[in-house]
Amino acid sequence: MTINKRNEQTSSIPFKGATSLLLTGKETGSDMLSVNEINLEEGSKSDYYLISNVEETLFVAEGTVTFRLENNIFIAYQGDCILAKKSQAHGFENTGKSNARIITMSPSINIDKEVVDEPSFTNTKPENGFFDRSKNEPYEFEPGIMRYDMVGDFLGAESTYFAELILDPGAAAPNHYHPEHEESMYCLESKLNCVYADDDHISLNQGDMFTCEVAVRHGIFNDHKSVGKLLAIHCVLNPPPRVDVD
Repeated sequence: MTINKRNEQTSSIPFKGATSLLLTGKETGSDMLSVNEINLEEGSKSDYYLISNVEETLFVAEGTVTFRLENNIFIAYQGDCILAKKSQAHGFENTGKSNARIITMSPSINIDKEVVDEPSFTNTKPENGFFDRSKNEPYEFEPGIMRYDMVGDFLGAESTYFAELILDPGAAAPNHYHPEHEESMYCLESKLNCVYADDDHISLNQGDMFTCEVAVRHGIFNDHKSVGKLLAIHCVLNPPPRVDVD
């Protein structure tokens, strides 16, 4: 297990005006997932790039971000999610009036990234690969837990399932394990608690990342007085194979 606490996360500067925090990757012991948080100052702009060997999910955790996806350019807001398929060129820019934050994820620890020339863009949202929060409603996953399924086969993914869970105080998701893949869980807002192997009470604060190995018991619950939010990140398609346990 890796719990990558906020104050222990490795930072880097991927481009001017941006700071990247490593949440999950081979450096943290993962064999299957690469997840980063990128904090964007006003006006900061990424390269236009593609990843040739794997898809990439980009989730807007905070702020307003303009995305370039192939020949489309469009604005995404907090809670929106973009899927860039394998070899599909894309990039992003903070065009808002405050700092922005995105979570990027790929279902591999090896990322073959290539910067490419930008085409002429059309101001339109893509027909595929964009989860628009304003046009989707969450569903009840368990009592006291609402869920947004944002990336999966329904968005054209090949090996990604990416969801947000909203846990009321006292809510708990069933303990389980995944027989063939790792799962990363990112504390998006407030505080939560996780279960791992024989430990039934591990604290998670906002910004912490919990990654569980294959076939190890884990779970999530909220024993705090405020609503907590979590990103559940899988390197397989939905529904992820799982076995419920006590």
